[in-house]
Order: sequence, then C-alpha cells, then structure tokens
Amino acid sequence: MKNKVNKYNSEGKWEPLKLEGDFLSDGGIQGLIGIEELTDYNWEKESKTSKRKQLEENLNEAIDDELIKQVEKKKKTSKQTNQQTKVRKPRLNDEAFVKPEDIVESDEESSGPSDFNSAAWASLGVPSVIIKALKDQNFTAPTNIQSLTLAPAILGRRDVLGAAETGSGKTLAFAIPILAGIMELKAEKQHDTIDEEKESMSLNKSGSTNDNWIVSSDNESDQDNDNEFNDDDDDLNSDEDNCNNVNEAQGIGCVKVIDNMDFSEITGKKQIIKKPLYALILTPTRELAIQIKNHMCKAAKYTGIKIAVVVGGMAAVKQERILSKGPEIVIATPGRLWELIDHGNEHLSQLPYIKYLAIDETDRMLEKGHFQELHQIVERMNINELAVKQRQTFVFSATLTLVHDIPDYLQRKKNKNSKSKIFKLTSGQKLQKVIHMLHIKNPKIVDVTQERGTAGTLTECRITCTIDHKDYYLYYFLQRHHGRTLIFCNSIGCVKRLAQLFSILDCHPLPLHASMQQRQRLKNLEKFQEDPNGILVATDVAARGLDIPNVEHVIHYQVPRTSESYVHRSGRTARAQKEGITVLMMEPSELQNYTKLCKTLGHTQDIPTFPVIDKLLISVKERINIAREIDKLELMSRRDNVQKGWLKNAIEEMDLILDEDQLETTMESKETADLKRQLKSKRKELERHLSTPLFPKGFSGKYLEQNIDTPMLHDNSKTAIQVMKQSLIDGPKIKKRKIIISAQQKQEIINRKKNMKRSKKN
Repeated sequence: MKNKVNKYNSEGKWEPLKLEGDFLSDGGIQGLIGIEELTDYNWEKESKTSKRKQLEENLNEAIDDELIKQVEKKKKTSKQTNQQTKVRKPRLNDEAFVKPEDIVESDEESSGPSDFNSAAWASLGVPSVIIKALKDQNFTAPTNIQSLTLAPAILGRRDVLGAAETGSGKTLAFAIPILAGIMELKAEKQHDTIDEEKESMSLNKSGSTNDNWIVSSDNESDQDNDNEFNDDDDDLNSDEDNCNNVNEAQGIGCVKVIDNMDFSEITGKKQIIKKPLYALILTPTRELAIQIKNHMCKAAKYTGIKIAVVVGGMAAVKQERILSKGPEIVIATPGRLWELIDHGNEHLSQLPYIKYLAIDETDRMLEKGHFQELHQIVERMNINELAVKQRQTFVFSATLTLVHDIPDYLQRKKNKNSKSKIFKLTSGQKLQKVIHMLHIKNPKIVDVTQERGTAGTLTECRITCTIDHKDYYLYYFLQRHHGRTLIFCNSIGCVKRLAQLFSILDCHPLPLHASMQQRQRLKNLEKFQEDPNGILVATDVAARGLDIPNVEHVIHYQVPRTSESYVHRSGRTARAQKEGITVLMMEPSELQNYTKLCKTLGHTQDIPTFPVIDKLLISVKERINIAREIDKLELMSRRDNVQKGWLKNAIEEMDLILDEDQLETTMESKETADLKRQLKSKRKELERHLSTPLFPKGFSGKYLEQNIDTPMLHDNSKTAIQVMKQSLIDGPKIKKRKIIISAQQKQEIINRKKNMKRSKKN
C-alpha cells in the first residue's frame, strides 16, 4: 500500500512527500524513498512541531494498521497449526516429545485384546505411551522376569542383573526402563526450555531487552545492510528483518544482532550442535542387535525416541551418517562400535556421559579371549566417575548364574603351575566379577532360571551313532518329522558341507555362519521365518537371543563345546510357553563333552534316546550315499572348470589362435567327459529315489524287528515331541520285555551246558 505525507522542502515551500514502496507482509516498510532526516530542515517555530507530529502520526497509523493485520494473520495460522498438530499422529522419528494426553486414539487402535491387563503394566511404572505400544503387540501381561525387574528399574532407578530362561522376555525387561527413563529426561529438558522462553518473554515485556536490536550512531549508510526505520521517542519496535535502506539517511539507524550465524564457509570449521546420546546396548551377534532394535522400535512407537543399530558387515559410512542424525539409543556389536569410536565419531564421543548401559548375553560378552573391544569400550565409559554414579546398568543372560568346568586347555595350564590363579568360579563370584567390571552399585539380582537351565516346556533327547551315520539319522528325522528345524554345527566347514549335501537331496537348507555377507545372513533368516517347514543350518551365531517364531526342532549335529552353548541353542525352541524338542547327536569321540554337559546341567541320568526305526534307514542310506557321490563329482567338476578357465584366460592373454579341433581337445578331455556322464547318471538315479515316498503309508511292517512298535510306523501325523513322549511312557515296558527274553535265553544256555556235560560223562 502507498501513502503520501506533506513536508517543507529545502527552500521552505510546502509540498507533498511520496512514500514509494509497499509495506512488507510481516509488518515492515519496504523502500521509504525520498525521506530526508527531519532534523536537517529549518522548521518554522509555529508550524515545525505540528507538521512533524502530523508526519509521525501518519507514519504511525500506517504501520499500526499493518501490524494489526499481521497479528491477526499470525493468530489464524497458529490456530490452524495447533489443530493440525492435535490431529496428527506421532511418528517414530519425531524429534518432539509426545505426551500421553496429546495422542488421539482412533477406534481401530483402541480396539485391542480383551484380556490385555494394562493395570499390571502401569503398576510397574510403565508409561502409558509404552503400554499402548505393548497393547498393539498383544503383550497382555508382564512375564515373570519383567514383573520382578521393571518396578525396581523404573521406580527405584536400580541397576539390574537378570538371569532367566530363553524366550522369557528379557529384551523388554531392560528396553522398557531405558525408554521410560529417556522420556523422563526429554520431558525435563522440554520443561526447562519452556521456562527459559517464559523468562525471556517477561524480560521483553518489561523493556529490559530489545530483541537483539541495538542503536547505531554511525553516520555512514551501507546499502547492503538491512535497516529498520525506527523512532526512539515512540518506542516503535518491529519484528521485521528485511527492510530496505533509506536513501540519503543520516544519523539514527538500527542494526539487528544475530547470534546464530554459521561461519563454517569462512572459517572452514563446521559447527555442529550435538544431540544427546542417552543409552548404549551391546550384543554379541549382529542378528541379535538388529532384533533388539526391532523390538525397541515397536515399544517406542509413540515416544518419538530415535534408535540406531551399529554392526559389522555393513557400510561404515552409512552408519556414520545415521549417527550424525543424533539417535538417543545406539545398539551395537563391540567390534564395529570400537572402530567408529577409534575414528573419532562425534556422536559416540558422548559415551562417558550416557545415562543407560545394557549388555545382553553378558557371559559370552565378558568371556576371556572374546570381544577385546568390549573391555576397551567399558574403560572409555568409566573415565568420568560422576557420570558412572549416575548411570543405570542392565545385565541379562540365560546362563548368567550357570557355572561350568574349567576348559581343558586352562586345566592343563593349571596342572603345570601349582601357583596358578585359574580356578572354577561359583555363581556368586561370577556375578561379583561382572559387578566390579561394570562399576555396578546396589544391584537388583533376579534369577528365575531352573536348575537344569532350559525351559520347562522343552523335551530333551539324543541319538547315539557313528560319525558316518549322522547324516542318515539327520535325513531320517527331517523327512519323518516336518516343521521348522534349526541345525547347529561347531564349525563353518560343517555348515557348508551339510548345506551342500541336503541341497542335493532337495531339502532346501539355508546356511548361516560368520563368513557370509551380512545381507545374505539377514536374507536367509527372513526366508527361514517365512517357511513353516524351513531348515536352517547354522553355527553359534544363531544360538543367542534370536527370537525366531515357532521353531519346533533344534538339532545339535555336533555336541556343543560348552554347556552355555547347549542352553542357548536349545533356547531357540520352546519359547513363550510353547513346546519344543532338542535332539543331541553324539558320536563316541564326543562322549567327554557330553559327560561335562550333563554334569553342569545337573542331569543325574542320561538324556533319553530318540526312537528310530532302523529298518527304515535302508532307503535313507541309499539316498545319502548317492548324494555324497554327487557331491564328490560336483567338486571334481568345479575344480576342472576352474582349470579350464585358467587355461582359456592364459590363451587369451598370450594372443594365441587355436583351431576349433585343437581347442576342443585341449579343453575337453576324456576324464572330463567320463565325469559328466557319471554325474548325469547319478543325478537320474537320485531323482528316481526321490520320486518314491520314503515312508509309505501302506507299509505293513511285517519284516520289522520284534522291538519295533508297528503303530508308530503307520501314524505319520505324530510330531517328534509326541513320539518322544510316547517313547518315554513305553520305555519301561520294552526294558522289562528285554530282561525276560534275556533271562530265558540264559536259562536255555545253562540247560544246554548241563546236557553237554552229562553227555560227555556218559
């Protein structure tokens, strides 16, 4: 809008003054051209004051009208934004803290499980927004370990050392207190910022501050700077920043002080405002770290807390970029975490000041000879003693209080040196070592594990055989008892061999070991979870903490080296009060490890034997033997192809030109042709065997041995757990029958000997 004001010119004549330019939309004045400083004119005594007041009134009225419009506009926009923020649902990545009362629940979200016990969660101190997320996941009530640890951790701010069987909900036992604590810290921080804003507003109203505006008395005018036309007599303070310079203005001017300018382009140093790092969670495996992250993201669905995962096998640059966004919680494996710390990551430099520390599967993490980076990370975090006192620590494991024998190599070392400090730790000494290392104070120790260390719904059994026959029994079990099966091996080579052999048999196994790329490892885990009859062949990287739903069978193809490994492996099944079975395949050379395992777990008797129909192993052996031959021939073929490729590359590098006949004779030998023929015939033979059912329904069983239960053969609908339980019931009957038969045979032998003696005498 334009306005005209009258004034005296330099000659003392009265003429109108044009104000060219529009007022800014936010209340300021743009382009006040043609105004000279009022003090430079020779005003007449009578008219000077009146005309000057008229000029000032006109200007003030114009500015006031525009300011009123802008205030009304701001009120309208603020109302609209407030309505939008009230309706908008909170997202996981929102930086703002979401209060429980601000969340608008829809009818669909409010409808949850009818048996959900929100009062049980609330009584433990769990915030309402987390309870809402737990309701979405159908976690109806806290588990035993959660009931015993949540209240001391949330309400009492105590450190927690927890030991519970696998699948009992240990992840949420430390995840919920961490999320609740961070919500409280963010709420306090938000409250402090609101108080500071109120104080600054009160100072502005009292006139003790001027919104960073200072008065400049410099006579020079710079057209590049933005100035505001201001009259000190009327205390006119405007909020605008983009006002044009007044031409030929002298004397009074205004300059705004800006204290948040980024001079990184000039100085070459980037100024970064650090976002707080509240919590660190350490895990022994990458898959477990990713799993914990997924669980915590679901629990933090309505809190706006940011969570990041840092593991090896993935691009470090991408993880640094994620850390630059300032996540409040970092879940990591020690190796990659220490690598980023050592490279000077800005966000991870706050580790000595974190408020929460959690270590999952602690016995494995603190075991001597493993995770040397963990000790370096703990030393870095324990630098600041004041921060250590304020830090809350969580330590959880299924075998935290389990005590096992000294390993053989340490036992030999102890025997050589009588003054050796190597000794078997008790459960109390083991806990004291953890407390001392992590500087834990006044801990709440919770141990809800059973004496044998495994879940009460787990059925244990074993199969004793030679090393060559393990493949037969494994294939027999997989074909007879369908379901999601997890097979554990002690070495990567064993995993690769089994995966190759059972792929030839069309079992479609999925390998998982440390030498695989992380992307492929995660892909195989996803495929295994999607297939109800999936088979996963893995090393101990899949033994700890992984929550794979509905795993029915766990098979130890090799006896684990430690009792902890057996407990964690077996814990992949029989989770969340579901039934499961674990089968231990043992050869004679593994008897020593088996004996130690039974002793540590407190088994007073041998683990019961899984029932196997030996007559049915005949067809199983045929298939396995053919598959082994195919595997051997394929290996020879691959080696031959590698040799051919090398020869072909050498010919190309030397620029040799060979005739087609010479090339064929060179590349194709008689041995190669025989190898291909054998491989083709063996594959056809295996296909013929695989086309026929291994366990036909109409099999009569009339040629079975006397000690084989015939109905067990016909009933293929029974699961492995049901077969094992029935075997435990029928076991005493079979033993009695064997004893009677053996007694009769003994009596017959005695009678024969007596008759022979009588005949000799006669």
